[in-house]
Amino acid sequence: MSGEAYSFKEFMRAKQYLFLCLFLIFSFQTLGQDFQFSQQYTNRLHLNPAFAGLRSDYSVAAAYRNQWRNLDNGFVTQQIAADYKFKNKKTVAGLIASLDKTGKAGFTRTQVGGIYGYQTALNENFAVSVALQASYGSQRFSFSNLIFGDQLNDNGTINPSSQENYIYDPVSYLSVAAGGVLYNNQFWFSLAAHHANQPDIGFGIESKLPVKFTMNTGYKFYVSNYYRDAYLYEFSVTPTITYTQQQFFKKTDLGLYFTYTPVTLGLIYRGLPLSSNFTYDPSVAVITGIVLEPFRLAYSYEVVFNGAGSRSGGAHEIAISFDKIDYDKIFKSRASKKNYKHIACPAF
Repeated sequence: MSGEAYSFKEFMRAKQYLFLCLFLIFSFQTLGQDFQFSQQYTNRLHLNPAFAGLRSDYSVAAAYRNQWRNLDNGFVTQQIAADYKFKNKKTVAGLIASLDKTGKAGFTRTQVGGIYGYQTALNENFAVSVALQASYGSQRFSFSNLIFGDQLNDNGTINPSSQENYIYDPVSYLSVAAGGVLYNNQFWFSLAAHHANQPDIGFGIESKLPVKFTMNTGYKFYVSNYYRDAYLYEFSVTPTITYTQQQFFKKTDLGLYFTYTPVTLGLIYRGLPLSSNFTYDPSVAVITGIVLEPFRLAYSYEVVFNGAGSRSGGAHEIAISFDKIDYDKIFKSRASKKNYKHIACPAF
């Protein structure tokens, strides 16, 4: 009996070692990739720091994303962001903080960053926003959820502690990002580079976080829009394109948003096939948002078509934001044909 128990314990030990090795390999190769939101424009400061101060005079947004919920300890991301436009209407500041939890081995990444930006008109048709972001990040593993072979007793019970010593000290790093947005009242073109300094995020070995390049653009087609009771109302259609590249990871997303104040419906196809050494299963995200001034509420669901992701339960995302927008100034400037630009990107 003891021999059978010993063999079983050895089997479990080997299984745990295999799991650990595979998990660490997966982690070092893929956790270096940044998390992504379905609701790009609710989380626009994550998309590009130069979006700070473009949609509102000041705002605060919170988002929660639960991905692969059918798997034990899937992927959970939480983020809060705020921005403020100073009285000169050119200088902006922002703050963004996120918590990302991944996997059964308890991978956790925390990031807090500050944003400083400047906005100005280029000519009668276009304005530009540029910004810098500096972030402090920390990440760690916690193997407290795992059961190792030496915790298994002959009678089938489990010891609460293990002699296995898988301890990785938390890793801290500084990340720098820069971005710019060219825009007018219907069009925008955004470029951003995150982790420009390629910080080392390795646990005991050097592992550089690759630079992430993001291009995002869109155009808003107005079916109708008018000003009433100190608010702007619109019926519009907005196609968008987002291209992301981070080392071998390349992905293109196509979006289409329909807005009929106060409701916005969005449909995003993520993972348009392009030349890439990184396998990415395509997915579709459906976004529903409503504006209840000054609040904005949104829910989205993303489903993966192929691979393991198709059986994972998809990704749920909810967000709420508070936006202070001076609609009266926007309307008066447009009526008087003053050179004032308000970015046309969707609210969600």
